Amino acid sequence: MDQTIYWIGGSACAGKSTIAKGYAEKHGLALYACDEHLGSHLKTITALNQPAMHKISRMNYNEAFYIRTVQKQLEEYIAFFKEDFAFVLKDLAEHFNCPVVVEGNQLLPSLVFPHLQPQHKAIWMIPTEPFQRHHYSQRIWIQDILNSTDDPEAAFDNWMNRDALFADFVEKEARDLNLHVLKVDGSKNLQATFNIIEECFGPIGF
Repeated sequence: MDQTIYWIGGSACAGKSTIAKGYAEKHGLALYACDEHLGSHLKTITALNQPAMHKISRMNYNEAFYIRTVQKQLEEYIAFFKEDFAFVLKDLAEHFNCPVVVEGNQLLPSLVFPHLQPQHKAIWMIPTEPFQRHHYSQRIWIQDILNSTDDPEAAFDNWMNRDALFADFVEKEARDLNLHVLKVDGSKNLQATFNIIEECFGPIGF
């Protein structure tokens, strides 16, 4: 991809969205947040071409977080992101001919790596499990989801275990490919984390 791209991947609850938005605003860059485009992607999927996206998008919360084993959740979660990444690439190619910050869980290191160009910058933000669990539990909307399951406490534990395994998966992929990883454990405030990202990305290139 010829345009300059600043890839910010990782796992949930690491602060990717906040950092990406702040970085794009500060440096006058376009922003592509993967989850904001997911709804439009789901309108075009088929069971044949995107089986994981099709299956998961039709689950209720009890099926998503309580009934399935954590390992099954992880496998289908990864498959979902692999399928959606193809839509992300298509969006970037069709709608962005300018420098852009791209953030989301869909940016698995093994998927992004083949598309990295010399002018690209990339980092994966990985929360520690205690940090992830603490901040997820503070999100008001999560209780509505959990309360619609047969066992909210078990569902939350499954959810957090899945995300912890996903974080480990993403971190291993990134390190195996010698890509930048930033562990997020709450020991640094938002500004300090932002400064690390800026230092990693270096001078803005157009």
